[in-house]
Parts: sequence; C-alpha cells; structure tokens
Amino acid sequence: MKRVIIIGGGPAGLMAATQLLKSDCEILLLDQKASVGRKFLVAGDGGFNLTHSETPSEFRDKYDSDWIKNTIRQFSNKDWIKFLKQIGIETKVGSSGKIFPADEIKPIQVLNAWKEFLASKVQFVLNTRFLNFDEKQVEVERDGKKEKLDFDYLVLALGGKSWPVTGSDGAWVQGFEEKGIIVTPFESSNSGLVLYENWIEGLEGKILKNIQTSCGNQSCSGDLVCTSYGLEGKPAYAINGALRKMEKPVFKVDLKPQMTPEKVFEILKKAKNPSQGLKELKMGEVAVFWIRNFVSKERFLNPKELAKAIKEFPIGIKGFRPIDEVISCAGGVAESEITESGELNRYPTVFVAGEMIDWDAPTGGYLIQGCVSSGYVAGKAISKIIN
Repeated sequence: MKRVIIIGGGPAGLMAATQLLKSDCEILLLDQKASVGRKFLVAGDGGFNLTHSETPSEFRDKYDSDWIKNTIRQFSNKDWIKFLKQIGIETKVGSSGKIFPADEIKPIQVLNAWKEFLASKVQFVLNTRFLNFDEKQVEVERDGKKEKLDFDYLVLALGGKSWPVTGSDGAWVQGFEEKGIIVTPFESSNSGLVLYENWIEGLEGKILKNIQTSCGNQSCSGDLVCTSYGLEGKPAYAINGALRKMEKPVFKVDLKPQMTPEKVFEILKKAKNPSQGLKELKMGEVAVFWIRNFVSKERFLNPKELAKAIKEFPIGIKGFRPIDEVISCAGGVAESEITESGELNRYPTVFVAGEMIDWDAPTGGYLIQGCVSSGYVAGKAISKIIN
C-alpha cells in the first residue's frame, strides 16, 4: 500500500486528503499545532466567508497568476459549495455575493464536519513540526525528538507567513532555497495602509463611508476605517497588489463615487462658497478634513478643480502593516518551480499547496478558495497515479 504524507492541516491539506479517500493508500496528515485548521478558525472570527458567488470568469479575475487561475478552473467556487453540502454544511449568499455557512453554523462546526468526513481513513498526527525532506523521506520533530518518515508521495501545505501564531511562520523557506527551489520573498497582502502622521491625526476610529479606491487596474468600493497608523478596510486591502509594484506608492480615492464628476461640479458651482458645497455634497468628517488640509487654496476655491480633487483624491502611503498581523501574504514557491498540479519540478512525488505558493487574491472568500483548489489538484494528481 502506498503511503501519502500531508503536512499542514489547513484547508489545502484537508482538501488534498479528501481527494485521496477512495485511493488504495495510507494517509498521514501532520500538523505542528495541537489541532488542525487553526488559521481556518481565526479567519472565521470576522464572519466566515467561504467563497464568492460570482461567475467563473469574474471569480478567476480576482487572482493574480495563471497557475492559480487554472487551479480554480479545476475546482471552482461551485465545486467547493457542493463539497460543503456533501459533508452537511449548507451555505447562503450574502448581500454582496459572498458565500457563508447557513445561519447558526459556526466555523468550528465546519471544521469538525470535515474532520469527521476524513476520520475513517486519515490518520491525524499532531504536535509534529516539519523540518526537511528529500525524494523519499520527510524529517519531522515530535516530543523533542527528530525522526524521518518514509513516503511514496508528499504534500506540503505549510502556509505562508501571515498570522504565524496559527502555524504559518514561513520557517520552511530556508530549506527550500537551499535545495535550489526559487521562493519569491513574502510581502504583506490584504494589509492596512500606513499613512503619514498628518493624514490621520485626531481621526482614529472615524469611518470614510461609501468611497472607491483605485490604483493601477485595481479598484474597490466600500468603507475605510481610520486607525492610529492609517487605513483599514476592504478598499484598502484590494489595492495592495498594485501599490506593492510602485516605487512611491500612491492611490486615489473617489470620495463621491455615486455621483458623476459633472454632478459634483454642478453642486459646487451653484453653492455660495466651497464649504457650503461640501455640506450639500454631504461629505463626511474625514473627507472634509483631508480636503481642507491637502487641497491647495487655489484648487479649493475653483469649483472645477475641487470637483476633480473629490473624484480623484490622491493619497501617498508609507507602507504596509507587519506581515505577522495581516490577513494574507504575497510570495512563496515560484510558479516556475511547479507543475500545474503543484508537483515540484526538482522533486517528483513532492507536491506543494495553499498559501506557500506564490499567488495572491483579495479578501472575500478568494483566499480559502485558492487554498482548497490547490489542495484539490495535488490530491487528485496523486490519486490518479495510485489508481
């Protein structure tokens, strides 16, 4: 009987194991924590967004690499929803199109249902830390002792580097690089934006409602929250990728996206003065503060220029939040190092999956979907070989 070892009990590792259930093989799933799915549960604290209900093409466009897009084609958002139903988890579509577990179903219930589905065949080995691997063995540490385990196939779903308390600490990178495997450096993704101090002084906790951010070809509508260091919220996270590519990162905010530039100009032109115009436009406290402090007097007094500033308000950033506190990270094993199923070119029979691969996506269910889809293709590839 073939032995498949999976290291990492997040959604990528669990889905890889799922695809092997009907194969004639021994399945060991190892995790360095005392329980699997730690990041899965942490992600659920803010509302358990499992995937999104967009059409396949719209959905795939949210990802940044051809490899992950092809992976999503093989295991789509609809396939994920279908699997969840198979293990007894009903889902619902939120007002923004996001997919959540049905009412009253908590993240731990989803994880427990999945574990129960795997329990008949998968042997869970916990508190076991990955150290290294070669073509035939994986080295781990358990109870303070190092040991080498033989495998026929190995799936590494070791995570990226964000939220290291859940186990995603990026400790595996050095070993991969020593083997000549290219790993793109990890960077903060879906991160809050750190602004220069004078942009946020006295605004902590204030909300900039119903705006739209844009940078390069990325844009997003919603609310921004002012913090002690800058801005948080989906419109900030969604433009991370474009900002990372800029030497001097700057993005634009449409402070009145529900109005055309012409309508904004018309209201400002008819107002008895610019301040009255801002009131009639119902500009919020943060927007007014920014306009008064960062729009020149000449532009402020010119209705046409003020309208342009409101529709395309530029903001420069100092940087991103530290990687250990952001939702996800960009970077990881380079696409050039793996096959379409995640098998390492240098180490046939060794597969990688999940956030340890270099792909990026915004929040909104896309991160979990990318992980389960990459676990699916790895597990499916091994299953086809064994069978």
